[in-house]
Amino acid sequence: MPNLTTFKTPDKVIDFLNDGYLFAGKLRRRAGLSPDSETPITVSMLGKKTTILRGEEGVRAFYDSAQFVRKNAMPSFVSGPLFGKGAIHGLDGEAHRVRKEQMIAQAYDDSRVAEIKPLLAEEVEKMLQEWETNEGNVYDDAARAFGRAAFRWAGLPMDEDEMNKRAAQYSRLLDTFGRPVTNPVAWVERKRLDSWAEGVIEQIRAGIMEVPEGSVAANVAGFVDENGELLDAKTAGIELQNLTRPTVAVSRFAAFAAAALVENQAWIERIRSAAGGQLIDVPEAVAFAQEVRRTKPFVPMLPAIAKDDTEVSGCPIHKGQRVLIDILNTNTGPKSWHAAGTFDPERFLGVDDYESIVGFLPQGGMDVKTGHRCPGEKIAIAALSITVAALCQPEIKIADDQEDLTFDWKRILTRPETGVRVKVQR
Repeated sequence: MPNLTTFKTPDKVIDFLNDGYLFAGKLRRRAGLSPDSETPITVSMLGKKTTILRGEEGVRAFYDSAQFVRKNAMPSFVSGPLFGKGAIHGLDGEAHRVRKEQMIAQAYDDSRVAEIKPLLAEEVEKMLQEWETNEGNVYDDAARAFGRAAFRWAGLPMDEDEMNKRAAQYSRLLDTFGRPVTNPVAWVERKRLDSWAEGVIEQIRAGIMEVPEGSVAANVAGFVDENGELLDAKTAGIELQNLTRPTVAVSRFAAFAAAALVENQAWIERIRSAAGGQLIDVPEAVAFAQEVRRTKPFVPMLPAIAKDDTEVSGCPIHKGQRVLIDILNTNTGPKSWHAAGTFDPERFLGVDDYESIVGFLPQGGMDVKTGHRCPGEKIAIAALSITVAALCQPEIKIADDQEDLTFDWKRILTRPETGVRVKVQR
């Protein structure tokens, strides 16, 4: 039986806010646990007993819907601005199954992914053209490029200025949610975005806004609940955001990827040679993108609530108790990965079924169709790998100053503060 670890000390939520991505690792070191230990740790957070899981056994348990549910698991001050009230992320059972099927049909189906890839490539090429006249930064410029591609893919009749505006709002929301000082800004953006998206759904349903038949926007306007009733316009608008905002969020990984290319110069030439001027589906660029997603911090942990008394890795968990899955330390855990601390895209070459890797959950884990893994993950990989291939072109010059290559491990969500500066020299 493993050495079970419980901290009988004051509430740890302040430590989490202060330590960010370092929080779980610090707890483990204080408990005297070895780096490869996957022993659950129990602490008090937000006044409640909370058990932090990591590793493959923890992942399997966390995503077992017979053991854990999502409703009310995430504090509202985080879930509210990030996902929106009534979003799929907080659903369970039949309500989740019905909503997930509809979301999968829009974002996970291979035909839908194939539709967005050329749009992503086109917008990334446009981004490179802008860099010819003005120095840019990967984070901000990729956010706009990805946003434009996502809105076009959804079939929304928006001009470029509005697409850039909404993408910037998505980005600002992601930069500000969850932190006490900036969370009010995230709530303001949530209110504005909800109002906009609700209006879009209402106009589509009323025939005022024309969108292509069978488009993502048209289909979301027809989303129903588990009883077959049409979703209210606000909830449908929230899900329209949840099908477009995650693509904008990939700009954070794009900034990390730019820094990783500077630090792994041999891969620049390797990707450039393999790409031959192409941006889409370059295996080496995809592998590099996957390794960025494995090693760089994004969502630190995700919550769930125990349905009944249960046990994980010998650790008792009581009904109603919150559990957290430690995403970053599972993605980089030595029991799941060879040379886990080494940045090595080679590990993903030829790996098409990445979803079967239990210890790989940058956007949620286990099965997309039956669980809570993000249905937009294929689109995220496409956006990131296209950007990686573009950044490897010979005329692209990525800044190599320390402020471009480093980031704050204590900030959630984090990224290089400069966004990673870049310019084109032809």
